[in-house]
Amino acid sequence: MGGDRIGFGIVGCGVVADYHIGAIEEIDGADLVSVYSRSESSARDTGEKHDVPWFTDHLEMYESDQLDVVCICTPSGVRIPIVTDAVDAGKHLIVEKPLAVNITDMDLIISQAGAKGIKLMGVFQLRYGPAARRVKRAVQEGKLGKVVLGDAYIKWFRPQEYYDSADWRGNWGLEGGGALMTQGSHNVDLLQWIMGPVKRVYARMGTLVHDVEVEDTVVAALEYENGALGVIEATTASHPGLPAKLEFSGSQGTIVMEADQVTLWDVEGESSESAEAETTDLAKAASDSKTFGTEGHKAQIAEMVHILNEGGEPEIDGPESRKAVELILAIYQSARTGQPVELPLQG
Repeated sequence: MGGDRIGFGIVGCGVVADYHIGAIEEIDGADLVSVYSRSESSARDTGEKHDVPWFTDHLEMYESDQLDVVCICTPSGVRIPIVTDAVDAGKHLIVEKPLAVNITDMDLIISQAGAKGIKLMGVFQLRYGPAARRVKRAVQEGKLGKVVLGDAYIKWFRPQEYYDSADWRGNWGLEGGGALMTQGSHNVDLLQWIMGPVKRVYARMGTLVHDVEVEDTVVAALEYENGALGVIEATTASHPGLPAKLEFSGSQGTIVMEADQVTLWDVEGESSESAEAETTDLAKAASDSKTFGTEGHKAQIAEMVHILNEGGEPEIDGPESRKAVELILAIYQSARTGQPVELPLQG
């Protein structure tokens, strides 16, 4: 294709769609060409705001030759037919986390996209942050020595009004989970991406504050394949909410990240490094779900434009985007059964 402009369509016009649209409008070579929502008013408002055609029938939207890539921004539990129809229509996919709410559906999406030659990209935009990439390099290069601990702490706050604002929030079937799946999944993804695969989990969870089906508090003990241990703590019931924190400890050093800033870099043989203690948009997300920045989305959408013009595969393809969700599902299984759970999970 080399140098062609790539047409993007938005499926689902909720809060997260604004991040995709904002990113598309800033990326050279990307054009927003259509939007879809099951809500006519939402579709119309979004389409008219951005001066593009709007649809309440996704199949009708998929008929356009101008549409190359579909950004799936719907609740996870309702997206399977929308995604499979996009594959059948030959549209490439950028899918918001989680890819699906169970192993079977994730594997269905991955296999169908692969069989049709569809580029499938999962949205885990925090991997593109400079601090996350620097920490991953440090761990891979052995700068921490023998890594012994990898921990994630997501102590956020969401009021009851947040859950009451949409019928899919706090619903196992539509959202796939609570504090861990919805709020914690990006940092769970970073944790396993940097530390490597998890071998075994043992977890507990509860709904301690909110009137919802899903958990608002969960803790898990992890055993990694490399022998290291770790913990995950996630909640939406901790007022006023703190920036998510990742800690990596080894025999030669410790690194701490908070909201894509390195707040501690204590490694043998290296000078101390630390980002300035400023309040970023990512840090504000601890108490406000509408304050994430668009930089990570821009990086992923730019990557898709490059791939479709020059070739290659997404860095976060289907199998890669599956990993964090599988770990979360294993944690839920352990919490429900009261038993340790081994990975990989079966469908």
